Amino acid sequence: MNQRIFITPKASQDIDDVFNYIAQDNHDAALSFFDAVRLTIAQIAQTPGIGSPYTVNNSRLKGLRKKAVKGFEKYLIFYFSQDDLLSVVRIIHATRDLPTILEKE
Repeated sequence: MNQRIFITPKASQDIDDVFNYIAQDNHDAALSFFDAVRLTIAQIAQTPGIGSPYTVNNSRLKGLRKKAVKGFEKYLIFYFSQDDLLSVVRIIHATRDLPTILEKE
């Protein structure tokens, strides 16, 4: 199943922020990160169940899943898969305070 992909403005900003952070030291690595995010999101759209469920107390995030960015496993893609739509909510480094960040969504 191939889903339509919607990347929320916050997730898009996350990608830009990480790209810019990595590019400060290594522009090629930043480009690799960007490509890896695109490829991982495409994989999720083809097989939405490949990610793991991620439970938070926020009832609006019921059904949230996560998948590590291939090659950049410390970065997690948080998403919803509903019918023919994949909604990418955030892309966050695993060492950050994930519950607090996601509770604000």
